[in-house]
Amino acid sequence: MTLPPDPLKASGIADFVRRLRRGEVTARDTAAAYLSRIAALDETLGALTYNASEQAVAAAGAVDELLGAGTDLGPLMGVPVLIKDLYTVAGMPTTAGSRVDIADLVQPEGYLVTTLKRAGCVVLGKTVTTEFALGMFNLTHRSPRNPRDMDVPRMTGGSSSGSAVAMAAGLAAFTLGSDTGGSVRAPAALCGVFGFKASPGLWPADGIFPLAPTLDSPGFFSASAEDAAIIFGVLSGQPTPAARPVRGLRLGRPTNHFFSELDSAVAAAIEGACAALEKAGAQIIPFEIGEAAEIDTVFARMVPAELIATLGKDRFVRSEGIIDPVAWQRAVGGLDLSAVEYDTLLRRYHALCAIAAERVGAFDAWLSPTVPTVAPPMADFTTVDRVAAWNQRATHNTRPINLFSQCAVSLPLPGPGLPVGLQIAGAKGRDARVLSIALGVERALRGAG
Repeated sequence: MTLPPDPLKASGIADFVRRLRRGEVTARDTAAAYLSRIAALDETLGALTYNASEQAVAAAGAVDELLGAGTDLGPLMGVPVLIKDLYTVAGMPTTAGSRVDIADLVQPEGYLVTTLKRAGCVVLGKTVTTEFALGMFNLTHRSPRNPRDMDVPRMTGGSSSGSAVAMAAGLAAFTLGSDTGGSVRAPAALCGVFGFKASPGLWPADGIFPLAPTLDSPGFFSASAEDAAIIFGVLSGQPTPAARPVRGLRLGRPTNHFFSELDSAVAAAIEGACAALEKAGAQIIPFEIGEAAEIDTVFARMVPAELIATLGKDRFVRSEGIIDPVAWQRAVGGLDLSAVEYDTLLRRYHALCAIAAERVGAFDAWLSPTVPTVAPPMADFTTVDRVAAWNQRATHNTRPINLFSQCAVSLPLPGPGLPVGLQIAGAKGRDARVLSIALGVERALRGAG
């Protein structure tokens, strides 16, 4: 079978929808091309948990009929999407990446999936998540393969690993994920795609299996900031954010935590990007945010406690031999957290959100490497302790954003070698502004390259 090209790779979402409206392409043919790519590539990549080929072909045909009858559903009409297996999609299984029976905890289809369907998106299927979205990697579940190196199996990051891999391999036009401590941004960086993490509460979280509701955020992967802006506009019911010129931007650069112990390839790519932005007229301003260190106290203790509150203590304890050992080690500490201790953590979390908002308030956005390293070989991680150490390192720069209740993107940097991501973060509720800045940065760096 000849592998069809990615139908949107050369043009992006906006151009595809223009061609769809002019009758130059059809939604059915576009969905069929992506389904053919899935059939050809996913046995090796392992990105999908459910292939909804029959439903997708039917939905794409319905889009073509609507368009033929003069009904235009907007800027995502006919655009194929894959969805992380934390989201409920009617007629498709939801497992949250676990062998534990969670059928009684699965909610009806929620706001985000329903909004995409009403906008005319074609759901191709569901993608792999690490168990309960708890961490970057599992030892007893198959992990997707990073398509950026087909010679050496490399880490993809997680928990939205399947969605990142599918995006990087051209298995859909965009993909949905979720982000509690970096689960969109880290895999976006390691797989070389654009990743967006929303501010908590920006969109309803109904229909998404929760890891830690206080820290959870929906998110998505796309080929570019330009595509991300279109997706954001549809999901938010707002105009598509426009690019903000780089000249005159005030961009914060932390002097602690975020630039420590970087791989040489990451350091070189980030310094090159910062130099290019300064040359384009941005001001990059150093500042300190010492509270980032509290990811190892507040964040690390809240997450397992909130997951066990969702699962229930009895179900969790009964499932010790079923749950992946990495996920078990991460979650088991939540069993012993008292109500008083949890309340203390929650109070500190709210205090940290206020402190961080004040720290970054003088900036249009702030920058850091998304992940301190490029994707290492999977073969290096064969024990619980090694995976746990990888989880900590890979989310070193992403977890503080969740701890501070902010929004962020990971923008893939141009250059040779394995992918590197630039994290652009902003205060809670400034999602559209962060995307506008990401658009401007994306254009400036492409021009510099």
